[in-house]
Parts: sequence; structure tokens; C-alpha cells
Amino acid sequence: MSIERCPRQPLTLAALCCIALLISLAALATAFILSLASAGRNFDRAGIAQAQLAAVSRIETLANTGDAAALRPHLGAYARSIRDEAALLPTASAAHTAQVREAMDADRLAALATNPQRRGELADLVAIIVARERDEAGRIGGDMVRLRTRMTVLAILLVLAAGGSALLGAFGLIAANRKLANEVAQKTAELATIDQSRRLFFAKASHEMRTPITVMRGEAEVALADPAAEPPALREALWHVVANAEFLEHRIAELLALARADDGQLHLMDEPIDLATLVQAAADGARGYARSAEVALAVEAPVPQMTIQGDARWLQQAVLAIIDNAVKFSPFAGTVTVRLTRAEDAARIDVVDQGSGVADEALPRIFDAYYQADAGRSRGGTGLGLALARWVVEQHNGSIRAANGFDSDVGFGSDVGSGCTVTIELPLVRA
Repeated sequence: MSIERCPRQPLTLAALCCIALLISLAALATAFILSLASAGRNFDRAGIAQAQLAAVSRIETLANTGDAAALRPHLGAYARSIRDEAALLPTASAAHTAQVREAMDADRLAALATNPQRRGELADLVAIIVARERDEAGRIGGDMVRLRTRMTVLAILLVLAAGGSALLGAFGLIAANRKLANEVAQKTAELATIDQSRRLFFAKASHEMRTPITVMRGEAEVALADPAAEPPALREALWHVVANAEFLEHRIAELLALARADDGQLHLMDEPIDLATLVQAAADGARGYARSAEVALAVEAPVPQMTIQGDARWLQQAVLAIIDNAVKFSPFAGTVTVRLTRAEDAARIDVVDQGSGVADEALPRIFDAYYQADAGRSRGGTGLGLALARWVVEQHNGSIRAANGFDSDVGFGSDVGSGCTVTIELPLVRA
């Protein structure tokens, strides 16, 4: 099982929206700063224009009085104010060009102010300069009004963008946290289920291992407790020990195989398999356990060779698990029949026991890992043998099913309670 580190979609959406809003916020802030700087320049120009108006009037008055010494500083201050205003403007702008013309008029004004014979021209030039400065002051005032309106709008937009960023970020985080909380709850539930399955696995595995170990220990203790035991009795005890050891080995192999299959570490071979030989070998592997349980084992396989493609070792383990299961549910002196037949382009293996059968509601689940019906729990087991069989059969592109009674397709009865038939079908290799 893998757990995602964080819910990606809400975080990604929130991040993208926040980035877009931050970019908009930065653009609005830049426009606001530029507008503020422009307003500052216009304010300075307005002050300079007022100063220039006063300077021109003062120059005209002093020129009429003929006080050249007092006139000279005012002419210099007026020229400097024009240069200061030009410095506030872009060199390629029309306003800067107008300041160049004003500088030329300032030079002419200085020349006229020091010449008493040209008082008329001085008065005309002063009138022109005053009108121009007033017009310029009016334009600057209009620009300042427009800038004030623009800055108000930008300030409102800045507040809205900042608020939008905060709200969208909060909503994104809330959505991400909500999804993360749901995923954590889901993963916690999955972990709880896995932990429950793990506990169930260990409990059932311990019970499954304990039963044959207890039998082996009991047989050995009984044999050792009787110093006068005859060889036949000792051989019988050893047979029981060997049979339960084989059964225990089968169960350990099932557990390991199913664990590897769940982890994806089990790789099956792909080679030709003679099914008749495989079925006979699986039955031979179960004979010791069947003899210990006093159950007869009958194998019916045709003489002609039936070939499939796959892994003989794991497929034999799957058939052996089904036979072991049938022996476990068979009554004393009962018979388990293993029959190999051909059905069109498929090989069919039927394992039939004479037990009490399986409840109808339990039939679809007997191949699920850890599942056991009431009869299975009373007889012990992990519920993994049939799960392993299904996994191996499906890896060979086959199918497996179970039915109560005997399968009528191969000549058996089908009464519920007269046993259970597990059927495997595997595709044959075409000649």
C-alpha cells in the first residue's frame, strides 16, 4: 500500500490562483508606485510654475524701477527654475521641448529687462510668459486630478486583489486540508483493516501450525511412553508423524507462495507441462496426509498426454492445496477423487470429496484469502490454500470454481450435502 504525501489537485489549483493574484497584485502595486511618482513630479512642477509666475512679475516690476542690482538675482532664479522643471521631464517629451522654449524666453527676458528703451517688448513678453505659465499650471492641476482618481482606483484594486489572494489562499488550504483529512482517515481505515488482517493471519497460521505439531508430538510421546511397543505400532506412529510433517510443509509453502504473490515477487515459468504427470505427482504428495486422516485417494487420469504451458511446480502446489482441502473435509473412510478430463480445447481437473458440502452463501467466497466457512473454522486452517490455487490458476489463464455435490458433466450426482467439487480448467497447447 502506498500513501500520497499530499492532495495534489487542490494545492496545485490554489497555488496557481495565488500566483496569478500575486502577479496582479505586483502589477497594481507597480502602477500605484509609478502614479505616485508622477503625482510627486506634477506637484513639484505646480510649485515651480507658481514660483515662476511670481518671479516674472517681480522681474517686470524691478525692470520698471531700473534697479539692475536687485533685478539680476531674480533673473538667475527664474532661469534655474526652468532648468529644474526641465530636469523633472523626459527629454523626448513635448513638455521638455516647451521648457527649452521657456529657457529661450528667459534669456530674452533678461535682455529686455536691462534695456530701458524696450519696455514695451518686455511687457508683451511678460504677458506671454504669464499666460503660458497659468495654462501650464492648469494642465498640471488637471493631471493631478486625474492621477488622484487613478490612484484611488488602484488603491481599491490593490485592496481587492490582496483580499482575493487571502480568501482564495484560505479556501485552497481549507479544501486541501479537507481532502488530506479524508485521505488520512481513509488510509487509517485501510491500515486498520490491514492490521486486522495481519492479526487474523497470524492467529490462523498459528492455529494451522499447532494442529499437526500437536499430532506429531502426541504420536511421538505415546510411542515413547510404551517401552514394550511393537515395531508395527511404532511404524504406524512414524507414519502419522511423517504425514503431519508433510501437511505442515504444504501449509508453509502455501503461506510463502501467497505472500510472494501479493508482493508481486513470484515469477512463474513458461514451459510445457504434462498434466497427467502433474496431477499424479500432486496426489502422491497428499497421500501421506490422506492416509493419516483415513481417507482414500483415487486418481483417474487418461493415458494420452495433455499438455499445457506454464509453471509445473506452482501449478502442482495449487492442485495439492485443493486435494489437501478435500481430504480435510472428507469423513473417515471417505474417498477423494481426482479426475483429469478434456473439455474441447481445455483440460479439466475435478477434485471431489464426500464431505458435507459448502453453504450456498459461502461458495463465492471460499477462494478469498483468509475466508473460512463455519466448517472450515471448526477443522482449522488459514483460508489461504484455495486463495493460492485461484491465483496460480488465473496466472495460467485458467478458471476455478466450486459447487456442492458432484458435477453432473462428469457423471456424478449433484445433491447438496453429498460433497463438494472444485473444478479447474486450463487451456491446452494446440498441436
